[in-house]
Amino acid sequence: MILEIEVENLFSFKDKITFDMNSNIVNINGGFNSGKTNLLKILNAVSLMIRGSDNYLNTYIYNDKPSSYKITFLKSNTKYVYGFTLDKKQVSREYLYYYDDKEENIIFERVNKAYTFNDSKLKNISKMVLDNRLFLSYSKDELNDVYTFLTSTIGICLDIRTLIEPAFNLYSRDINDKLKPYVLEFYKNINVNIIDYNVKSIMLGKGLGYTTKFKHNIDNKNYIIDYGDESLSNRLVFAIIPFILKTLKENKVLIIDDLDSFLDNRIIKEIINILKDSKGQFIFSSHLGNDYDVKTISLL
Repeated sequence: MILEIEVENLFSFKDKITFDMNSNIVNINGGFNSGKTNLLKILNAVSLMIRGSDNYLNTYIYNDKPSSYKITFLKSNTKYVYGFTLDKKQVSREYLYYYDDKEENIIFERVNKAYTFNDSKLKNISKMVLDNRLFLSYSKDELNDVYTFLTSTIGICLDIRTLIEPAFNLYSRDINDKLKPYVLEFYKNINVNIIDYNVKSIMLGKGLGYTTKFKHNIDNKNYIIDYGDESLSNRLVFAIIPFILKTLKENKVLIIDDLDSFLDNRIIKEIINILKDSKGQFIFSSHLGNDYDVKTISLL
């Protein structure tokens, strides 16, 4: 679970700002150009930077002032703090701490080229780190819990429509229909009369495609409708459910931007209802005027 994020001089956040996210459901609420999407883009850029050992944030530093990022999170009941400061030429500071009985413990700390470690195995890795790269990028095996959380446990979706293709892949591999009861229950709870579906993978030239059909029950009669003829709302619900279940069952962090641009309030409230008692975390952004009775961060 993400507990807190602090950024300075990144994207549209010129001044230091701290976001308290200590809840399993968080709504980042704001109007157009308020910065809610930029916060999610920063999380995504940091993840790419860690995974790719490349300085993806360079593009988003607008002046000679250093930029900084800090994230506090829980992983396996341990509280960690990871952060860094950088400019367009180098990472001037990077650190990773964990807390034991509220006491801060250094895992590693880097100030320019000088390092402090609590494990001698990390010392050899530091010799390979370039000035403008993150030490954590080189420490996948040694710091796997932290690396995995920041790159894999956090799933960031900047456009819900991009979930459609990976969702089809999950459905086509759901041979024992483990997903189906949850999907049909979700549709029932939002008063959509879909009572069954079928997803098959097919070869399309050199690529893989999918055929999807839904069975509706209307006035005690069944009708088969192709996926493409369904409403956009029904199609997006179908795409998001597998990832909601992953969040629920695998203690993931699911982050979706502009959720209320694509799904109406009854659907969003059902997602909240499913995840409200889970050990996973659901973070979403929405526009001003929507109140979902969850922890809300307001950006005006």
